[in-house]
Amino acid sequence: MSTVAEIKEALQKLPKQDQLALRDWLSHNLDAEPPLHRLKAFAGAITGLPSDMAKNHDHYIHGVPKRE
Repeated sequence: MSTVAEIKEALQKLPKQDQLALRDWLSHNLDAEPPLHRLKAFAGAITGLPSDMAKNHDHYIHGVPKRE
């Protein structure tokens, strides 16, 4: 039996009140928005960086040779 199937089976054995409490807890404690989506809000927030900063960030931060 798969882990998902085992979890579903165990959840069905819980009293209805506990199932509802678990659903409520999950809905309030799990992040509904993927982290990458939140980071997009910062895109373009910093100006004045080199045009190849994303490609060569290790060069600018740590001094390693630039990527071609």
